[in-house]
Amino acid sequence: MKLKWKNIRTLALLATVILGISSTFIYLSAFSPMTNQPETADFRPFYPPALPIPGEEVSFEQAQASVPFKIRLPTKMGTPVQINLLQPPQATTESATMIYADNKPSKGATDSDVMNQNGIILFEEHNRKTLNQSIVNIRARIDSSVQYRKYSIINENGEDGVLQEVDINGYVGCAGGNVYHCVSWYTETTYYQLTSNIKIPVQQLIEIAQSIPIN
Repeated sequence: MKLKWKNIRTLALLATVILGISSTFIYLSAFSPMTNQPETADFRPFYPPALPIPGEEVSFEQAQASVPFKIRLPTKMGTPVQINLLQPPQATTESATMIYADNKPSKGATDSDVMNQNGIILFEEHNRKTLNQSIVNIRARIDSSVQYRKYSIINENGEDGVLQEVDINGYVGCAGGNVYHCVSWYTETTYYQLTSNIKIPVQQLIEIAQSIPIN
């Protein structure tokens, strides 16, 4: 049976949409650990359809009093315009999200809303792994980004989403991205994740990360 031209065109359009969605998903998978890799719960994803930034807005003092790790802020940044606290049972462990932007985000704003305005988001979460487990998790994330490299898009900077291993004050981390830029790493007590849009160079994020005190 011959397909009508209208049906062929519809099928082609549908295939294009599916391919585009798949490419975006694969890119995001390159940022996050694959489900068959160990210890994957701590990564904070950001992807469409984006949800409002999670947690309750609090002061720095309230956030520090509510988490079992010392919240450390980068010396290369000013004061965050907003801090959100997330605790069990809303999350598996305690975390704080620091938002750096020219203006405080509106109620219901998403990660994407902040980053599209050249904002930077610093996420800190209680690390319940050993340091060796943390390193395995980082390197598994890097490996998965390499594995799915052929499916990812190449952005205007020529970046394909493959993550690179970086040193953050003596700790193993990873950095890169092709839709957003991300730097993530662990210390003995804390998981850190810095994110921005691709207009902010990865090297700048690394320098911000390295300005976070470890003592």
